[in-house]
Amino acid sequence: MSPRRTIAFIVMLAASFMVAVDATIVVLALPAMMEGLKASLDVVVWAIVVYLLVVTVFSTQLGRLGDLRGRARVFNVGMALFGLGSALAGASTNAAELIAFRAVQALGGAMMTSNTMALISDYFPPERRGWAFGWSSSVWNLGAVVGILAGGLITTYWGWRWDFYVNVPVAAIGFLLGLRYLEDLGERTRRSFDIWGAASIGASLLLFSMAGLEIAALGPTETAFLEAAAGAALLIAFALIETRAPEPIIPKSLIGLKMFTMSSLSLFLQTAANYAVLFLLTMYLQGVRGLNPFQASLWLMPGYLIGAVAASAGGRLADRLDPRLVASTGLTMQIIAYLLYRAVLTTSTPLVYIPIIASVNGVGAALFYSSNGKLVMWEVPRSLYGAASGTSRTFGNIGMIVSFVLAIVVSAAAIPRELAFQIFAGLTSLDPALMEPFIDSLRSAFLASAIIMVIAAALSWARLTHTPRQ
Repeated sequence: MSPRRTIAFIVMLAASFMVAVDATIVVLALPAMMEGLKASLDVVVWAIVVYLLVVTVFSTQLGRLGDLRGRARVFNVGMALFGLGSALAGASTNAAELIAFRAVQALGGAMMTSNTMALISDYFPPERRGWAFGWSSSVWNLGAVVGILAGGLITTYWGWRWDFYVNVPVAAIGFLLGLRYLEDLGERTRRSFDIWGAASIGASLLLFSMAGLEIAALGPTETAFLEAAAGAALLIAFALIETRAPEPIIPKSLIGLKMFTMSSLSLFLQTAANYAVLFLLTMYLQGVRGLNPFQASLWLMPGYLIGAVAASAGGRLADRLDPRLVASTGLTMQIIAYLLYRAVLTTSTPLVYIPIIASVNGVGAALFYSSNGKLVMWEVPRSLYGAASGTSRTFGNIGMIVSFVLAIVVSAAAIPRELAFQIFAGLTSLDPALMEPFIDSLRSAFLASAIIMVIAAALSWARLTHTPRQ
């Protein structure tokens, strides 16, 4: 690979790293933000929620926009917005400003992440994409670890505002290098952008997401039902609009690609199961074992680190072996990890078991991500790389929301929802009388995650019956 393309790939990896850091760095800063902005937890937590909402709502449309207007161009604008949003979030004077500026930051993140998979596919031939996606997954895992550690250290020694300010120089350098070295190698098609389709799918995803968060916070309320019903109606409207649009947001030819559809559904199910486990372990370590957020993160960190190493190796395996086999093996490893969690977690489980099982889970996830990214793009024509990248990212983001709802709903079977949020934020621990019922609910949640992962693995193994066309 030429030096110019190497620098361009480093810019893509830097974006993945930065977005991953920001996904975890804020969690440990919640108590400090509550104090600094004089806001309650149910308000400040929206600094996390709004980020997930914006990325979920806009990824599909921004991926398609990359096809039509240039993936590198959309990516670079996203890098600039991410840096701007970070600077403004750090300077926030109240919670409302923080939430608004986090939305700006999230929009920038969505512009980058929805086009990264497409850009990698532009820059690397199919026989090298496993290696490239492996590095992307590895950097994401490292970013999550750095975010956990940096969040505790930066908030403790420099204050929560610097959790956002640290992004600014990285984004500035990334933007300048992107302008200089990142090129559009795809087949840009200067056609009309489907505004009505983008608006309808965005509103539908927003309403579905809000319904899920409403259920997590308050249970199955009438408002949640109405939001879900309205989301379903808009989804139907989106489907009708797409049949008439000259340039649909999700082209019919893309949905017709069996490998893309099966791989995206596998990603949805995997994230729905996987991220719930992170929430559940965090609540176990902080609520039952009485650790603070930084201490809890240290016990979870080995899984991320080993996953980061395994992702690079998994990417090379995906290039040498059948990536369907590598991805499916990874999901099977994750099922084993979830069943082990269910079997061993008690109020007095040796904590050393956590990083051991987390490492099994981390390796499994790494094998899946590095291989599944290659499979998502395997049959996709270059003119639709952006649409495929953004749509697949949306599947994953929806899975994360489902995962969050699953974790909170199952926890709320044993403890009040407000207490579950406080435990996750590290503000309190459980009363001893509630620990056994809470452990029982955690076991049920791990079993539910294992069942979801079994469905994902079955779908993934079924891909072996389909012969993809290059």
